[in-house]
Amino acid sequence: MLKLLAKGLFGRFLSYGAFTLGFWLLFQGFSRPEAVLCVLGGAAVLLGMYLMVQARKSEHSFSPPLNNDNNVDSPIAEKIPETGEK
Repeated sequence: MLKLLAKGLFGRFLSYGAFTLGFWLLFQGFSRPEAVLCVLGGAAVLLGMYLMVQARKSEHSFSPPLNNDNNVDSPIAEKIPETGEK
């Protein structure tokens, strides 16, 4: 439990840091026209997005409980009630 909490918090803080760094680098790259800073900022924003998804995947407290009563593999058409029209 403690390991899961630490991994989730550390991952979120790391992803927020990558977002902050990325947007700051983008700002600096557009303020003084330097393409290298813009590319690094864009890469840092994408890295922050990836880290945020990974941190969210590692946190199982928000996932809904599994319900084995319903058939997940059934097509959607079977779940729609009959209207009587054909």
